[in-house]
Amino acid sequence: MTEITNTKLNILLVEDDSDDILFFKEAIEKLDIVNELSIATGCKELFSQLDNNKIFDIIFLDINLPIMDGKQCLKEIKANERYKEVPIIIFTGSQAQSDVDVVYEYGAHYHVVKPYAHINYIASLKIVLGLNWKEKQPRPSKENFVVNLTFN
Repeated sequence: MTEITNTKLNILLVEDDSDDILFFKEAIEKLDIVNELSIATGCKELFSQLDNNKIFDIIFLDINLPIMDGKQCLKEIKANERYKEVPIIIFTGSQAQSDVDVVYEYGAHYHVVKPYAHINYIASLKIVLGLNWKEKQPRPSKENFVVNLTFN
């Protein structure tokens, strides 16, 4: 597997489910990632944090959010000159090809399917966080865009 760098990352997790927030926190602790983790429970909070000039190296964005879904949120982020270069990782339970197609078109860097098994959850994050997000990362081709360790 990819090695995690020890470079401090400013990570924003946009997630409304408290259990998923806890799983994410536990996973990055187990990966021993030096980071500053911020949480937004919806797109309004996400934009509030971005508008406060907080700089994030990477944003993990769920699709199933209240009020404004993650797809629309992603589209608005990428349409904004100030934020469009921030890498967005879709981190969702959705495996629907229609969702994958939309978020790829809107400019997400990866679509990660949240696995149910804890070990696979950690492995999924290790794959993504093994990249050096302090430097600009190219978007992969659509064939390499989905990280899915759910093994359904």
